[in-house]
Amino acid sequence: MKTLSIILCTYNEANYIEETIKLIYKTLNDVELIIVDDNSNDGTLTIINNLKSIYNFKLIVRKNEKGLASAQKRGFEESTGKYVGTIDVNSRDQILYFPDLKSKLDDGYDLASLSRYVSGGGDERIFIRSFASKLINVVGKIILRKSFNDFTSGIFLSRKNLLIKYKDIITGYSEWFIEFVYISIKKDFKVIEIPYVQKKDDSSIESKSYPNIFIFLYLGFKYLMRIFSTILRK
Repeated sequence: MKTLSIILCTYNEANYIEETIKLIYKTLNDVELIIVDDNSNDGTLTIINNLKSIYNFKLIVRKNEKGLASAQKRGFEESTGKYVGTIDVNSRDQILYFPDLKSKLDDGYDLASLSRYVSGGGDERIFIRSFASKLINVVGKIILRKSFNDFTSGIFLSRKNLLIKYKDIITGYSEWFIEFVYISIKKDFKVIEIPYVQKKDDSSIESKSYPNIFIFLYLGFKYLMRIFSTILRK
């Protein structure tokens, strides 16, 4: 059994999947990598399969199901590590923070999350994205009344037993993390935020959450609705 299980959810990530995989194995020790791909058609799977001769990871290709949350859930269920977390394939700098996240769990925390809204953190993306994210988190902190600052980070490391215990809430896009944090704090699990600066948008990377303004607004609405549904849920 590995200490860490890292879940990578991929769909048409040919431009940067190879460097992400290489950096994971360069940065993290005793790691189990699980890649859940939604049947990419841009060469991503060819690159991943070529890397199998170098790295020992598990690849799951889903042909009849799509969606970030369901892909993450599948990866969590397949994982065997003591600690489980996720990384955005197109934000490789996040990987460098995982030794710090792991050290917090080693110290007794149950959930450690990267945070843009604690001292030392920040968001360098374009204004509309950084403003919308900050607004959603301000609303979330007011409505949910929990001492947490970045409910929409979604980049975390958790004890697997905690994650599996509440796996049924993993639905939608990545807004499920709001409810996961809320439940974890409410149930008196030990939760901590690690400062993280989200880098400015890379023009070479196509954002899955900001392909156009209408989808962007729709996803923002879903985050807000998840906040309200979380506080109303028994």
